[in-house]
Amino acid sequence: MNGTSPVDIAVIVTAIAVGAFIKGATGGGLPQVAIPVMAPFIGVEHAVVIMAIPGILANGWLVRTHRAEAVHSRDLPALVGTSIVGAVIGTVALKSLNGRALSAVLVVVIVAYIVVVLVHPGFRFPARFTRIASPPVGLVAGGLQGSTGISGPLLTTYLHGYQLLPRAYVFSLAVLFCVGAVVQTVTLAFVGLYTDSRLVESLLTLIPIALFLPAGSWAAKRLSREMFQRVTLVLVAGYAVSLLHEVLAGTS
Repeated sequence: MNGTSPVDIAVIVTAIAVGAFIKGATGGGLPQVAIPVMAPFIGVEHAVVIMAIPGILANGWLVRTHRAEAVHSRDLPALVGTSIVGAVIGTVALKSLNGRALSAVLVVVIVAYIVVVLVHPGFRFPARFTRIASPPVGLVAGGLQGSTGISGPLLTTYLHGYQLLPRAYVFSLAVLFCVGAVVQTVTLAFVGLYTDSRLVESLLTLIPIALFLPAGSWAAKRLSREMFQRVTLVLVAGYAVSLLHEVLAGTS
């Protein structure tokens, strides 16, 4: 990170640590917290490249530590399979779409979901609905990841509607994000965006992640199921606010 001061580096490390803690607790949040903080100091592309490999390892760790919860998950094969297809299609066909328009649509979807949950506490997507909805949701999420890198808000909102047990929710998100991170990393390497210095920087981010990811996972165990659902709903709302800011600022 040439040209960054010790203070800048401290801010970046803090953002990574906070994002890792949130990810350990909820299954999401690491790139959403870290990349916007890193980008003003090193640029968006640089930040995205640095965080790709940590995304594989962080999600892989969560998948491994929560693997016993696989029996409590639903529709993962359909979501994973179609998201891979969507990522390929998105990279090729959706590149020309207006990022602000996509973000605006996501904001509407997320806000509508939050309103439904608040008006009808305990609302959940029935299994008969998710069996039908998961393939297209996975396809759209993959397309968004391939074209804009914003699949997290959609997947987090959709899986929140399952009302899974907390650890099963984290496992499901981690599986989907891990697959996305693998596809992203391979793509970045294929187009030549990794350099020796970026690889070193990417590996250095694993230090705060290794410390704070387990801490977040430990903290989540102390939450009741109801409190966990509230915390993750707040995270979903945070995604909506972030996306709305992008739409209004024209940064998508």
